[in-house]
Amino acid sequence: MSVLSIQSHVAAGHVGNSAAVLALQVLGHEVWPVHTVLYSNHPGHGTWRGAAVDAADIAATLDSLAELGLYAECRAVLTGYLGTAAAGEAAAAAWAAVRDARPDVLICCDPVIGDRDEGVYVADELLAFYRARAGAADVLFPNVFELELLSGRPAADPAGVAAASRVLLEQGAGAVVATSVASAADLGVMLVDAGGAWLVSAPRLALRAKGAGDFFTALWLGHYLRSGDRRDALGAAFAGTYAAVEASVAGNSRELPLVAARPAWEAPPRLFNVAQIE
Repeated sequence: MSVLSIQSHVAAGHVGNSAAVLALQVLGHEVWPVHTVLYSNHPGHGTWRGAAVDAADIAATLDSLAELGLYAECRAVLTGYLGTAAAGEAAAAAWAAVRDARPDVLICCDPVIGDRDEGVYVADELLAFYRARAGAADVLFPNVFELELLSGRPAADPAGVAAASRVLLEQGAGAVVATSVASAADLGVMLVDAGGAWLVSAPRLALRAKGAGDFFTALWLGHYLRSGDRRDALGAAFAGTYAAVEASVAGNSRELPLVAARPAWEAPPRLFNVAQIE
């Protein structure tokens, strides 16, 4: 199956498309990456070079894919870091164009806005874009900080995450997969859709690397396209991401070792219980 992935790219490391493309390809999917920024590395290293891709160039790239007739072959669209509201509009136009060409396309949106540690790290205009457009996605992948910003509801515990996620469902989203859900000493991911809420969690690890959320989202999509089951995809993606995180922590790495750790995340040695909480 073919996936259009619109997000950031780094030359070194694994965040954005540099994580998502590998995950999806290993799971057997063709990927068309369209980059929103071209950086040497993730800015979390403290120094980097590169620049954002102009929104007009993003739109032109997407239009060219449409002109080739590829949108009719597209099974899913995945958007991650957009950087600017103009890039967001280009991505939203692609959502609509792909859906016109293939009505059963799955639109997945990771609304990259910020996190608890760093706060909001995008312009107010992009936050406004997500608030206006997030409901057009079939599946949203906010972390709990982003979930609170989009829903206007606190999400400090699993019950709060479920309630905040339902606000986004009421706005039109088909499902919410919320990451960084705190539960006692564990950290987990929650799926909320019309059928209920499911949580999978594991002991928190002292991760230095960035990109775990990007990687998880791609794994979830890759597994879902195989199985068609949201909950099965949740468990498989969580186990794979946890295996990659464990490898990063064991090596005290500032990056996810996705190539070296491929056997572990492709066939995780540990599985985790996906529990229905509501």
